Amino acid sequence: MLALALPVMVEQLLHTFVGLTDTYLANHLYRTAGLAGDELQQAFRNNSAATAAVGSVAYVQWFVNHLSAALAIGATALVSRAIGAKHRSLANAVCGQVVMGALVVGVVAGGLLAIFADQIAPYSGLKGEALVYFASYVRLLALAMPMTILMFVASACLRGAGDTLSPMYALVVVDLVNVVMSVGLTYGIGPLPKLGFDGIALGTVIAYACGGVILFVTLVRGNGGIRLYLHRLWPKWNMLKRVLRIGLPGGAEMLMNWAANVAVLVSVNALGTLASAAHTGAIRIEALSYLMGMAFSTAAATLVGQSLGRQDLPQARKLALYCYYIGGGIMTVWGVAFVLFGPWLATLMTADPSQQALMGTCLRITGFIQSGFAAAIIFGGAMRGAGDTKNVLFINLFSTLCVRVVGVLVVVHVFDMGLTGIWVVLSGELFLRGVLMATRFRFGAWHRAKV
Repeated sequence: MLALALPVMVEQLLHTFVGLTDTYLANHLYRTAGLAGDELQQAFRNNSAATAAVGSVAYVQWFVNHLSAALAIGATALVSRAIGAKHRSLANAVCGQVVMGALVVGVVAGGLLAIFADQIAPYSGLKGEALVYFASYVRLLALAMPMTILMFVASACLRGAGDTLSPMYALVVVDLVNVVMSVGLTYGIGPLPKLGFDGIALGTVIAYACGGVILFVTLVRGNGGIRLYLHRLWPKWNMLKRVLRIGLPGGAEMLMNWAANVAVLVSVNALGTLASAAHTGAIRIEALSYLMGMAFSTAAATLVGQSLGRQDLPQARKLALYCYYIGGGIMTVWGVAFVLFGPWLATLMTADPSQQALMGTCLRITGFIQSGFAAAIIFGGAMRGAGDTKNVLFINLFSTLCVRVVGVLVVVHVFDMGLTGIWVVLSGELFLRGVLMATRFRFGAWHRAKV
């Protein structure tokens, strides 16, 4: 379990560092040293606009990744079962089909983003300078879409085969390149041109291109226990049906969750750039916790799938529980840190006192529910690994649509509670989702899902 989870944990920590770096760069795009009065306040407003744009673009990235989620979830479930049953040729066939699908989705998604960036931007709810930053970032991000989705799907194949080291190594390179290039291109360090806000986006594009190439070569060489043969890229509709039968409910779940979160984002952005920037910063700091849960969710999905492939249900249950004990324990510790040190953590992201206060309050609110959040992530991952994606979909839809979206609309438009009220709703919904996932895992027939 630790062999699977720890590389993903390292990878997620580095990825979180990239998100924190992007947010920091946006919050310090305009220098504030030596400024006072109106000039200082204008610099703070400009930085908040850039930060709000970076936070909103993250939802575009998530949307594109979710487009490939059906392929990735199906790949993890089928590859892990095939490896557990010692049917390596089936695992290789699945790999070829999902890689082909990833490239097609990436080219189409990238082209559409490049063409319609200006038309998409107003739907973010951003205004003024933040809107301009958003459209600019999306146009550049479109260039990376094929490699981004390839990287996402290739990692799912390798992890399903039990190899979490290769994706970790690739993403270490991605994250280091991202940080170095984004910082260098934003400020014009060394031989790199000074591009300002566009430097943040271009650093991401370069990094994702590197990651896609690295993982494609890894699959072709067969170093991760699974191999990509070029003749496997030709569409095999029966195999794609199997992948999509498992993956489509999970992909639909993620897309619907995305849509619900966009509705929340629009409500946040409508509160102004200060609230949007604070929301972005709080999410990036909270990622230090929930991405740890994602690491153990990935391990749970692989271990449960492989255990069921060996017809060993008790082992599948036991390993999933161990993943929660460790991953949930780590997230609980982070929750305590958010409650005790949330305001101080906010000072690391921005020099704006107003943004610091709001961000710190949000972190303290979410600190109390990290153990429940962990249950939602890890038990959900375990059941997806078993192929029980439909019931995970139903739980997430109920929780997200009936509690999250409705609750946010009520606290914003009825009670006018602002960002603090939104975070109370978001945190309560995540805890409820964790209770529902744990109940399904304890009493449900998730292990009987047909794959």
